[in-house]
Amino acid sequence: DTYRLVNGEGDGCSGLAVDIIGGSTAIVMSSAAWCEVHKVAIVEVLEGLLNDHPSYNGVDIDIIWRNTPSRLKQDGYELSFESEASDEDDTEVIATESSVKYLTYPYSNGQKTGFYCDQRDNRLMVAEYCRDKRVLDLCCYNGGFALNAMVQGAAQCVGVDSSQDAIDAATANAMKNDLDPAKVSFVREDIAAYMKSAMNEEEEFDVIVLDPPKLAPNLSTLDKASRKYHALNRDAMNLINREKGGLLLTCTCSAAMTQKDGGQYFLNTVNGAGLSAKRRVTLLRVNGAAPCHTQSPASFPAGAYLTAALFHVGPIGS
Repeated sequence: DTYRLVNGEGDGCSGLAVDIIGGSTAIVMSSAAWCEVHKVAIVEVLEGLLNDHPSYNGVDIDIIWRNTPSRLKQDGYELSFESEASDEDDTEVIATESSVKYLTYPYSNGQKTGFYCDQRDNRLMVAEYCRDKRVLDLCCYNGGFALNAMVQGAAQCVGVDSSQDAIDAATANAMKNDLDPAKVSFVREDIAAYMKSAMNEEEEFDVIVLDPPKLAPNLSTLDKASRKYHALNRDAMNLINREKGGLLLTCTCSAAMTQKDGGQYFLNTVNGAGLSAKRRVTLLRVNGAAPCHTQSPASFPAGAYLTAALFHVGPIGS
């Protein structure tokens, strides 16, 4: 019941995105002057479409308007008021994705507000390989990959994130799904520091998900970001089961990284990390964002921002 209804340039509506959360709340995200100028018309059309849709018969969809002041200022549009959401409103909306429930807070401006449905298919895809496995979810945010893995029968999951809000949200989501706290846990720590400590303690995992925030916001930062991706992937591979090998789902949400050399640049970076870790890596599949994140390759190639690459990492000495 949670998906992206309008995806900006991908739907020919530059600067406008609409997410449906929990089948009851529509979050409108405005980052272009035309959206603010035509706000009333946009809301009216959205209300009409949702009210007429059979999926929402008898449902009173609440529409929340958000905006990005910095982007609007670039358009020459100065806001006279802030977004309708506020830090104080902790009203919960339950989002369901692949039978996993998430507590979301669409009326608040904090980090715990958001729900990223672009990884929906990837969360389910990797979870199907996690039965009876030990799983590490790095940059876990609200615990999406770990929760899906547990629902699919993982033996144990550990999620790591540097944000306390994220850890609190992930822990609450695990409780909401009645998951055993002895089998799934979330740790607040920098992921690089966590991996170093885990290596020193000779910990091992069968499946690792590495989904860091955007490290390369533009081409000028690509070289620095590639070194960071290299180091993170190298350290993640060093935690993969040394005797049997395992799986690594590694992601980048940086369009600059995803698009360079037709997508090969990121894959080569991961391959280089494998060489540094002295582990043989085999690419199994490459995915992008969920289908609700429509794209317009001709007019807006940057819409292809997400790469989720699944690698098999061989045992040491393979």
